[in-house]
Order: sequence, then structure tokens, then C-alpha cells
Amino acid sequence: MIDTTERRAAVRERYARAALNDDNCCGPATSCEPSSPESPATATAAERISCAVGYDREEIDRIPDGANLGLGCGNPVALASLTTGETVIDLGAGGGIDCFLAAERVGPAGRVIGVDMTPEMVERARANARKGGFANVEFRLGEIEALPVADGIADAVISNCVLNLSSDRRRVLAEAMRALRPGGRVMISDLVSDRPPPDFVQSSRESLVGCLPVRIADYEADLAAAGFTDIMVEKRERYPAEHILADPQVQAVIRRNPPRETELRTFVQSIHGGMIRAAKPR
Repeated sequence: MIDTTERRAAVRERYARAALNDDNCCGPATSCEPSSPESPATATAAERISCAVGYDREEIDRIPDGANLGLGCGNPVALASLTTGETVIDLGAGGGIDCFLAAERVGPAGRVIGVDMTPEMVERARANARKGGFANVEFRLGEIEALPVADGIADAVISNCVLNLSSDRRRVLAEAMRALRPGGRVMISDLVSDRPPPDFVQSSRESLVGCLPVRIADYEADLAAAGFTDIMVEKRERYPAEHILADPQVQAVIRRNPPRETELRTFVQSIHGGMIRAAKPR
């Protein structure tokens, strides 16, 4: 089993590579048509992934080039019901796609803070903010288990396919609770399943930093333990399996023990993009 230190190092390494090389994660490869004659005729892999998991083509066209790395599994901004003047914190902000979309919703009177633990990603996001002229967005270097924000400053906390990477999800949710004002809410897009992963998948380093889901029951328990109410964890679109099946370690295990391939495929069929909602009591 991979320990906390190795897990964090693996995640940081993987997302530093994404920031520097546009190395997007695995994901669905459905079409994503340009929204206007001025849009590129051919969508990039990141754009195809983002369209498939819930972004509109118009949203992708509005954000700065380089903000969308195709690393998400949903569109938390579309689900968060943000309003003018609100303060939003994005956990694991990446290149800034959700921060920039949130900034449009909250307007100049609002504020968006993106937090990411990878220096290369924060540098990229800050450059994207300058490029797009987003004066109400800032990016801070820090871990989501210890948010670099004051208590009670946010109306909403969002995140996109990041909490499944944390070795201490309860700590992350406790930090979200601390950062929220009374009555604030969390809106998370993440990979979920109704079953635990097979042991040989869970111990795979590449699968661990890529696309392992969280059990729905675990998400519900973790949110409740952090003090959230009005908890809802909902499975949405089934997530594709290629990323796990392509993992070299998983393939090696299958080659050594072919009967485990059936076990793996059964697990993969249980993976969905999930919508997670909860509120801080007033």
C-alpha cells in the first residue's frame, strides 16, 4: 500500500507534468464541436474530455488558453448556483478553469481563491489569470488538507476530481467547513463508486494519482463527520475504463493472474462521475 508521503509526492509529480506538458488525464473522447466560426475547427483532447464531463463549448471558448487541462470529471461551477458578490474557494485549482468560470458568476464584487499544492500549476494558473484579465481571481500555493485561507471567508467551496487523490479526505472536508461561512456550501465533482477497488488496483501508483473513485458511503460518512448537513452524493455519467485498464501495473497483474481481469472490469463498470453537495449549518 502507498503511504501518505509517497501518495502526495506522486500526485505532485503527476500534476507538475500536466502543468508543464499539457499532459491531461485519461477521460472520455467524445466530440466537442466549436461554438463559432472563430473557434478551432478541431477540439483538443482536453476540450473533448471537458465537453464529455459537463462543460459547454461556449464556456471552454471563454476561458484563457491553457486553463483547461482536461483533468476534471464534472463541472462543479454549473452545479454550484453561484451569485454575484460571493466568495468561492476552489480546492485543487489546476490551470484555473473552474476559478475563471466561477469568477464570471460572482462578478467584480465577488472573489475566487484557487488553491493548489503544485508550484508549476499555480504558476500556470496565475499566468492564465493575467492573460484573461481576471482581477477577482487569485491562486495560492498550499495543500487542501491545510488551506491557506482565513476562517469563515467563503460562501462556496468547489472542487473537481481532486478529493479522490487526498490521503486524508476528512481533513480536507474539515478545512472546507472551517473556511465556509455559516450557511455556506460545498459542491464537488469527483469519481465515485458503490464498491471498493480491488487491492491490486488500489496499490497501483499510476491509478492512485489518476482516477480511483471514492465509495459513495465513504463520502457521505466523511461529510457528516466534518459537520455538514443536507448531504447528497449522486452518481451521474458512467466514467470510461481505459485509464485503469491501461495502467502498466494493472496489466502486469492481469498477465500474471488472468482471472483477476474479470474482477477489474466489474469494478470499472461501477465508476461514475459524482455530484457531491452539502451545507454548513447556519
